[in-house]
Amino acid sequence: MLSNVKHSFLTRHHLSSASSFPHIPTSSPDTNGFLKVQSPSMGENVLRLSPLWLRDHCRCSECFNSTTFQRNLDILELPSNVEAKSYNLNGEMLEIQWSDGHQSSFEVPWLLNNTHEGKLLSQKNDQKVEKTLWDRSIVEELKLTPIFNDEMQDENVLKEVFRRVVKYGFAKIERVPPTVEGTQRVCQQITRLSNTFFGSLWENGTHFDHKDTGYLNGFLEAHNDNTYFTEAQGLMVFHCTEFNGVGGESLLVDGFHAAEQLNRLDPEAYQYLSNTVHHSEYIEPGEHFEAVGPILRHDPVNRQLEQIRFNIYDRAALSTIAQTDVEQYYRHLKSLASVVKRKENEYWFSLRPGTVLVFDNWRLLHGRAAYEGKRVINGCYFTRSDFMSRARHFKLV
Repeated sequence: MLSNVKHSFLTRHHLSSASSFPHIPTSSPDTNGFLKVQSPSMGENVLRLSPLWLRDHCRCSECFNSTTFQRNLDILELPSNVEAKSYNLNGEMLEIQWSDGHQSSFEVPWLLNNTHEGKLLSQKNDQKVEKTLWDRSIVEELKLTPIFNDEMQDENVLKEVFRRVVKYGFAKIERVPPTVEGTQRVCQQITRLSNTFFGSLWENGTHFDHKDTGYLNGFLEAHNDNTYFTEAQGLMVFHCTEFNGVGGESLLVDGFHAAEQLNRLDPEAYQYLSNTVHHSEYIEPGEHFEAVGPILRHDPVNRQLEQIRFNIYDRAALSTIAQTDVEQYYRHLKSLASVVKRKENEYWFSLRPGTVLVFDNWRLLHGRAAYEGKRVINGCYFTRSDFMSRARHFKLV
C-alpha cells in the first residue's frame, strides 16, 4: 500500500513511481528496498530507511519496554530478510505492516533524531547549545550576568549553569558560603559527586595529602586533570574558602580553541597528536594510575574534537614512541604547548571566597599563579557521564 496524504510522501526506492510526485526528485531504483520518507517537517529533505533497521527499532510493547526505555527484542529473533508488506505515512506518523505479521509505527521527528542520516538532516535546525570557543578578549567581552547560589533552587538558574558550561566550558556561581558545607551544598545541586582516591570532596592548601604538584604553592602551567585515569573526570569545581596572602590567581585556557589554532597553523602536528598515543601516570604510596591515549581525542562517530589531554606534569616515561621518532613527537608536542601558552589565550582572574568555579576538564585547561600565605581550595569532580545526563535532561546537548 502506498499513501500520499496531503504533502506527506512515502515510497520504496525500487519503485519507479517516484516521478509521479513532482515535489520529490526522481531517484533511480534501489535494490536495497529502502523506504523513502518525506513529511512536512522535513521540507525538501528525504530520509531513506532500511527495513531491517526499522524492524529492530520497533517501539511497540512487544519489542520495547516504554517504562524502562530498554529493548525486549532478542537480536537472534530479528528476521534478517524482513520486508515491509505495506506502509503508510499519515502526516508525521509512519505505519508499517511487516512480512512476518508484525506491525510498527514511528513518528518522523523520532526517526530524524535517532538515525545517522536524520541527525545530519536536522543539524541546521538543531536548537541545542553550540560551543563558543574563546580567548581572553572574548571572555572579557561576555559580561555574563551573575549566577547566585541562593537562586540555585530554581530549575532555570541551574539550567543556566549547565548551559554556560556546555557553551563556554565554565560557569561561576557567586555568594556561596566560604565553608566546606557551602561547597558541598552547591556541588550536590549540580549533580552527583564523583568519589576518586582524592575523595568525593577534597581540600587543597591545608595539608600535603597527595603527591601532586597542585598541592604545593608554586606556579602551575595550564593543564587538564586526570590524564592518568582511563577516563578523566569530566567536570571540576573549585571554591576558594580561605585566602590570606598574595598571588594565587587562577588561569583558564580554552583547549578546543587552542586545538583549532594548532590545526590551522600546524595541521601536521594536529593530526599527529590526534593519532599518536602516549602514557600518563600518577604515583603515590598505595597508588599507581596509568592511562594511554592521544592528546587530542575525537568522537568516533562525528570525528569532532571530544577531549584534550594535555598535562606536562603527568607525562610518564615515553615508551610508546620509537627512539627514531622522538624528535617528531617532541616537535609536535611543543607546537601545541606554544599555542596553549599564548598570552592572548590565557584568561586570568582572582578566585576569592564566595565564588565557585565549575568547568569542563575535557575542554578547558587550568592553572594557577604561585602564591604566598594561606590559600584553601575546596572542590570536587563530576564524571562526564553524570554531567551529560543532566545536560540532556535540560535538552542542552
